[in-house]
Amino acid sequence: MKLDRIKLNIEEIPFKKSLSFRPLINKIKEEQKANDYPNIQAEAILKMLKEKPELETSDFDIKEVSAYRESIHILMSYFYTPSQYRNSIGVVATPFDDENFYFTPKYKELYGNENLKIELVGQSEQDQCYKTFTLLFYAYSMILEKFYGKQLGDEYFFLYKITDKLNDLVKYYKLEFDKTCIDISHQGELPKISEEQFYTMLNNPLDMDFWMKVLPLNNFTFCGFLPFQYVDVSQIEIISSLKSQLLEKASIIKKENFEQLEQNIRSLLQLPNLNLGIISFSMNQGNVENRANYWHGFLSPEKFNCDDYRGTIYEEAASLKSVVLVNDLSKRENLMPLEQALLDQGINNISIIPLYNGQELVGIMEIGSTQAHDITFSKLRVIKDIIPVFSIAIQRTTEELQNKIQAIIKEECTAIHPSVEWRFLDAASNLLLAKETGVSSKMEEIVFSNVYPLYGAIDVRHSSDIRNQTIQDDLVEQLNLAKEVLLRVYDNINMPIYDQLIYKVDYFINGIKENLSSGDEMNVLGFLRSDVEPLFDHFNENGEEVHQAILNYRNNIDSDLNIVYKRRKDFEDSLAFINECVTSYLEIEEEKAQAMFPHYFEKYRTDGVEHNIYIGDSIANGKSFDLIYLKNLRLWQLIVGAELARKTEKLKETLPIPLETTGLILVHSQALAIRFRQDEKKFDVDGAYNIRYEIVKKRIDKALIKGTNERLTQPGMLAIIFSEEKEIEEYKRYLEYLIAFGYFEDNIESLVLEDLQGVYGLRAIRIKVKKGKEEKDVLKMVENLKMNN
Repeated sequence: MKLDRIKLNIEEIPFKKSLSFRPLINKIKEEQKANDYPNIQAEAILKMLKEKPELETSDFDIKEVSAYRESIHILMSYFYTPSQYRNSIGVVATPFDDENFYFTPKYKELYGNENLKIELVGQSEQDQCYKTFTLLFYAYSMILEKFYGKQLGDEYFFLYKITDKLNDLVKYYKLEFDKTCIDISHQGELPKISEEQFYTMLNNPLDMDFWMKVLPLNNFTFCGFLPFQYVDVSQIEIISSLKSQLLEKASIIKKENFEQLEQNIRSLLQLPNLNLGIISFSMNQGNVENRANYWHGFLSPEKFNCDDYRGTIYEEAASLKSVVLVNDLSKRENLMPLEQALLDQGINNISIIPLYNGQELVGIMEIGSTQAHDITFSKLRVIKDIIPVFSIAIQRTTEELQNKIQAIIKEECTAIHPSVEWRFLDAASNLLLAKETGVSSKMEEIVFSNVYPLYGAIDVRHSSDIRNQTIQDDLVEQLNLAKEVLLRVYDNINMPIYDQLIYKVDYFINGIKENLSSGDEMNVLGFLRSDVEPLFDHFNENGEEVHQAILNYRNNIDSDLNIVYKRRKDFEDSLAFINECVTSYLEIEEEKAQAMFPHYFEKYRTDGVEHNIYIGDSIANGKSFDLIYLKNLRLWQLIVGAELARKTEKLKETLPIPLETTGLILVHSQALAIRFRQDEKKFDVDGAYNIRYEIVKKRIDKALIKGTNERLTQPGMLAIIFSEEKEIEEYKRYLEYLIAFGYFEDNIESLVLEDLQGVYGLRAIRIKVKKGKEEKDVLKMVENLKMNN
């Protein structure tokens, strides 16, 4: 309820009131008569009143209170036992004048403490208006109950928040008052209130102008006093506030929100030295995720990884699925490094609380204190009911972060290989954090340094020539079909224009057969569509032979492309079958290779399939890299190359055009760096020195053996290109092993290559793939390898 929306156009209360002890005295007398047993306290009060009869007046002067302080204290003992007087926060006031005349010590202590800030929750700046509204609401609650039998339920209407300025701990108190010491009277006829009017009042408690219109207060008189009691509802209010906070977005990850959560926990447990920590699990490849920018664990994620939590109180809490409490960490023996780090940070008392979503562990809550024995199990029971809400908040926040991060990756980086996804998650998380905090930013550069490249290609031999030949064949066929139509028409009607068209068709046929130039296809199709095909409807009137020739032309035209598309389709289908075969096999074997050691892998289709592999420590995301894994992949690449040669050779028998494939591998032993190019959405080799590797890759497919016109790459053979002598010896050892296992013929050719543009001194070895062997499981072969290092 927002109290700044109060509607009230008066400043003074409109009814009569007076301070009087008579309602209490009459109550005591009536109870004394009704009691079967003597009431010593009541007898003492009544005895005092005989000596002080002036206290029974109906209009006691507030100025006389100090003169009767002791007598009033005796009267108030009817409300406050000695224990209540010492321990409760109470005050007694004149009716609706807000003049307090009797206080408990705790009340004086509360309002006399300069280090406490007291504020009414929800109160606006309209102090006088709100004060008048408060008094009127109290008055109506008593009038409606006494004269109309209606309850307003005002228990939580007035709530005080008290903040300790020294440590920011907060407490909440609701204000209760006793109505039994007020007598209410009314002069004249009592106003009538319908049910509809009452519920309108009830539903609009801030519209006090409407209340006074329905039920004017001018003829009411209040006589007596009002005892008020401050009741501690801190636990209820703070837990409610915590639940509301945790249901909000970014309640855990935003620093200011988390600090408010922490302060509320401190207030709830009344521990100013308390620290709160949150660790989320299962956000990044199953590791403990405690990204400092998002989650707020006690320990830095840069210093401790998942393995460091093993054997600690964290693992103990997770395995037991229950709270672990350490009263004094300094007294605990055999501390693990992570636990020692907690102690070094000043955490002496700590509780580890596992957070579950169903059966899944989603995170850990840390509650720590610099003071030993601050946190006890009795205090932890206080927060028991909000633990599930923390679990839900972590799960929801984790899912929201993952969705936002994935959206950033898709926007900034397109599809990402799983081996490097962790790095993109880091970069996307940092970018998301910047956006969440309003900082202008862009995706950070993603570079993997000191990685070793592997390149391989399965290429369709003479693919460009074959493609051109199929285009020639289709164009010639379409021109001959058009020529047949023109000849049939010319036989019926001997017109020179038809003969000229036949001449033009022959001209195109002869030119295409001799040599297909880049613009020939467009010229031919343009001629047919503008000069020949528009005449077909007219030609149809020239007899059945012409009609059949036109029908034959149209039946041989592809309905989608509007051209003859036969040999080209055979070529494209054959190429697609080869690429699909190669791609499928590569994907299967790459998944197995990825299990050996993580590496970046990409493939792309041309007239064949090329692939790039990068392996190294910077890609491995914390795993220890050794050159044995590079050698492993090199051997894997040779085996895969042999198997692909066999597969494509077998596939050739089933293709519309029996295309042949060649295999090529480029070896580069120097580590290099790769950088993700935001504009092209792909990785490229980084640095001027490393660019040579890319240049070599682009030119080696047409490499010739030195002193000959023979291409290095040949069908049924695997060619391996080197720039260093030591690489050749390593690969010869691999090939000797694979020859023994029946992958290759026992004839390794050592070759020198002709210089390419900007590339000099390349060497190569070439070996023929052996036919007739069944395919072997690549992973098994590599695992069984006994490699000479």
